Amino acid sequence: MGTLVKKWLGTKSINNEKRLPRSKRSYQKILFIAFWIIFLSTFWFMFQAYQRTAFVNDKVNALTSEIETETKGQKKDSLINQDAAVTFAKNFAVQYLNIEPDEKKRAEREKNLTGMLATNLPVQDLEGTGELKAKRIVRSIEPYKFKEINSNEALITFLVKYDVAIDKKPTESVTQLLATKIGTDQTNFNIVEQPYLLPVPREAKLEKVENSLEEKSTVSNPNLTNEVNDFLTQFFTSYSKSNLEEMSYLMEKPESLGGFADFRGLEKTNIYKAKQKGHYTVKTLVLFRDKKTNIDMRYSFTLDISKKDNKFYVNKLNHTFN
Repeated sequence: MGTLVKKWLGTKSINNEKRLPRSKRSYQKILFIAFWIIFLSTFWFMFQAYQRTAFVNDKVNALTSEIETETKGQKKDSLINQDAAVTFAKNFAVQYLNIEPDEKKRAEREKNLTGMLATNLPVQDLEGTGELKAKRIVRSIEPYKFKEINSNEALITFLVKYDVAIDKKPTESVTQLLATKIGTDQTNFNIVEQPYLLPVPREAKLEKVENSLEEKSTVSNPNLTNEVNDFLTQFFTSYSKSNLEEMSYLMEKPESLGGFADFRGLEKTNIYKAKQKGHYTVKTLVLFRDKKTNIDMRYSFTLDISKKDNKFYVNKLNHTFN
């Protein structure tokens, strides 16, 4: 009996030693609660910051889009990109290039030029004609290039042809480019910088557009090839003479030559499998003959075709081999 009591008392003593003090347990509880409060608070503030950032970004994007739209609208409405700008520059080019030795006519020309120049750009800053002995006569002026610098300025270049006559010497014909920089106050125009002449660029040496699918294998099925060629012959025969309503039965976006030429044949026809199942890409050179002149014309085409109601149909037609 005494032994059991001692054993029981010993166990109780050990349990009491293992049990944590009340103050230490309270401290751990406080740390646990504080951790979750800080964690949830941090998450909440991060969420709020994200919401505010997204809101600000949306506002900034909307404002940027509005500014871009307004800027495009201003450019579109600006006088600088209207036909009037080219007309003004062309009129100036005529006045500027035409010049005669006669002093009265030169004085009249200078007066006309002054009215077209910026207020702080005198004619003397453009040229000096004191020792002029030749006569320059404009033959033609054609627009060559238009470059919009900003909503108030543009550089307009013309291809000009003029004759130069000096005393009894043979008249010399000259072809050059004339670049004119014009400005606008959205009401009128002025030449805002000295115009300048440039040599005509050399002739371009470009290569023709080639078949973009040339390295790809063509359709090898002879029955399909014959069927497609028969359809192309029928299609381009109709294309040469039918109206748009009739062509709507053969193609998605109807077009035709309207009867001014006759279909003569197909050349360099290649048929390829398209990416879309059941579709084929056709590249061909089509020969038409102009009815009035009998001139044979070769037109390049790329077609996307597929079967519709068991008959071929042109889903897309482009006037190119590429």
